[in-house]
Amino acid sequence: MAILVHVDNCTISSNSLDAILIFKKAIQDHVEITDMDELHWLLGLKIKRNRENHTLGPPQRAYIESILCHHNLETSQTCIHPMETSMRLSTVQSPKTTLEITVMCDKLYCEAVSALMYAALGTRPDISYAVQCISHFSINSGIEHWDAVECIF
Repeated sequence: MAILVHVDNCTISSNSLDAILIFKKAIQDHVEITDMDELHWLLGLKIKRNRENHTLGPPQRAYIESILCHHNLETSQTCIHPMETSMRLSTVQSPKTTLEITVMCDKLYCEAVSALMYAALGTRPDISYAVQCISHFSINSGIEHWDAVECIF
């Protein structure tokens, strides 16, 4: 049995329905609980269950699509890798001209990096390195840094 607790939400997973029912009864003896039945969402992640294949997982498609929409990146071109090996990010790429500063003012860079961190920690460890690289430029991010964010998305 696996029990996930976040603040006042508890998610129970087990290969035995009887074990879940016994656990719920034991908890009810101490606190009032609301049984929401089968799990569909967990901390903003849609949970996909396949009873045939006995799998349960949090695909982040809904989460990622909502972030893409929020940052107006729905039509961005796709990249093969979260970060190309030839990509070198540095503080030299920070905005220098008024035009570059104006362009970057419209970008929610820190918010995008945070959203990517949540995805990396949740179910996408494959983007962790790339997210770590872009997070260094949260204070004074430039156009090349934003391009790297788009590539990760």
